[in-house]
Amino acid sequence: MSSFCRVETKVYICGPTGAKKYHYKEHCRGLTACRHELTLVPLSQAQGYGLTLCGWED
Repeated sequence: MSSFCRVETKVYICGPTGAKKYHYKEHCRGLTACRHELTLVPLSQAQGYGLTLCGWED
């Protein structure tokens, strides 16, 4: 019997609200203008907010 635990990818967003993009890297060039605290959230949650991948990371 085998079982596995799915590990959800975590991404960074700028602040708890108002972000437009998500980022895989904490030091992404696209986050240099962020004036809020970085928030680490599951990728599915960021996509659920309607966020898209930062253009510097695609």
